[in-house]
Amino acid sequence: MEIESLSATKMNEDRLTLDNLLNNHHYKFFVPAQFFLATVTLISIASIILETVQPLERFSTLFLVIEWGAVLFFSAEYLARISVSRRKLNYVISFWGIIDLVTILPTFLGLGNLTFLKSVRILRILRLLRILRLAKISRVYLQLHDEAKTQADLNQINIAIYFLSLTSAIVGLGSVLYVIENAQYAYSNIPLAMLEASKILVGGLGQAPTATLAGEIIVVLGRLIGLALFGLLISIIGSTLNQLLFGKAEKK
Repeated sequence: MEIESLSATKMNEDRLTLDNLLNNHHYKFFVPAQFFLATVTLISIASIILETVQPLERFSTLFLVIEWGAVLFFSAEYLARISVSRRKLNYVISFWGIIDLVTILPTFLGLGNLTFLKSVRILRILRLLRILRLAKISRVYLQLHDEAKTQADLNQINIAIYFLSLTSAIVGLGSVLYVIENAQYAYSNIPLAMLEASKILVGGLGQAPTATLAGEIIVVLGRLIGLALFGLLISIIGSTLNQLLFGKAEKK
């Protein structure tokens, strides 16, 4: 009985440590763990983007290693979050739980003998859903800075949010345009499509025309996102200048 009690205590301690590692931003190892997961996320997204460039096909083995390495880490994180959740089903069907699942599911589906996944292109499109993990990086950053007390702190947070939002918009919009408009050279791989996405977000200056109605709709949505980001940027600049010139926060 004593051995069983010690074993149960050790399991509870391990579970608490794992919970702190994943969810408690005051825990000393929370930042290193989240930094590691964010780094793996960015590397895996970069790998998916670069493997769409035809001259880089000779690095397909490297891209495959990166893919499976990332999937193993993300799978471990997903299972760990389920393990420490008090209401496991709530986590699984939550927004963040679904993001964690779609991060790894397409790669595992690629191992199956599924007709609709015979095309490498379809599998790659599904894997592009990993871009949603950028939202998790933003969430962790906000958790780490939830005690901002000065206007300078708030300005720093707003600048970080802006660049994270801009990066997410460029990658996301470029990926969607690649999926829809890849028959055209300007959208034939994700890096080129991201360049066009950048042009769309700043007003469409010099942007290559799209050939489909779906592409046109995405362009319009992209310009609306660009306007929203521009408004956020103006707000940040105004607040920062006010702080620099007057040394105090704007009056609401």
